[in-house]
Amino acid sequence: MLPGFFIPALVAYFLLALAGLIDKVLLGTAIISPRAYAFYVGALGILAIVLLPFGVVGFPHPRYLLAALASGVAGVYALWLFYEALKSHEASRVIITTGALVPIFTLIFSVIILDEPLRVDQLLAFGLLVLGGVLISYQENIRRPYTLELFRHAAQAAILFATSFTFLRSVYLSESFFSGFFWSRMGGVLGALAIVAVPENFRRVYWASKKAPKTATLPFLFNQAMGGAGAFLQSYAISLGSAALVGALQGAQYALLLILVIIFSRRFPQLREEFSRWVAVQKILALIMIASGLYLLTR
Repeated sequence: MLPGFFIPALVAYFLLALAGLIDKVLLGTAIISPRAYAFYVGALGILAIVLLPFGVVGFPHPRYLLAALASGVAGVYALWLFYEALKSHEASRVIITTGALVPIFTLIFSVIILDEPLRVDQLLAFGLLVLGGVLISYQENIRRPYTLELFRHAAQAAILFATSFTFLRSVYLSESFFSGFFWSRMGGVLGALAIVAVPENFRRVYWASKKAPKTATLPFLFNQAMGGAGAFLQSYAISLGSAALVGALQGAQYALLLILVIIFSRRFPQLREEFSRWVAVQKILALIMIASGLYLLTR
């Protein structure tokens, strides 16, 4: 029997894979400041006010209101740190490290804060999905050495992502989904405002917006629509089950992204990836591991 979070999480990661594909094109063709990108992603959370007229948003207990707002703020700053790491270090190394650490930190926080340990079969599925995600993200055309600074930057982003997921799960354990989602988006808006409250950040966000090619506006908005829908479904999945397992399913996102890259690489040459026979075998092995992890979660 499928766990309740499984289908929403898979659809979420498909949409996030599509958003990641557009990110890859945008970051390769447009000048986008990491803090500006994080600001706009957070600011777009204001669109969640469309939920207010439907009466599905309540005012939660102050404890859970604070947790929801903290989840949104942490998510925005996690994005900022993640894109800063991508800008400063080899992108593939950053993606591998962050992708591996997010579910691990989420599992640790879920056990310590939420008292939500995993069963043995779930732990095995968790391990397969995380390891499969690492293998499938590996690139062989890496030129820079792996450094402690890279790990530190990726770990900082991963801790904030994990904090965001864990706080959000704690809210959903006591509050309705729409109420928790709304207030977490408002937390994202607060995070965005906190970024531009610093004059230097405001100047950088402003000039990054002025310098960005006008042709990037429509792809950016479409990308945010895909990412927003993915984040909504990811939040819904977290409301239905373990935040650690939902995070581990990110390995499926990497598998979907690989498939999308193969499909669209002819149309967008910057997406094309050349790898040896050994790396091709490695990616096939990663797909098998991810599929095995998905199977363990659904049996």
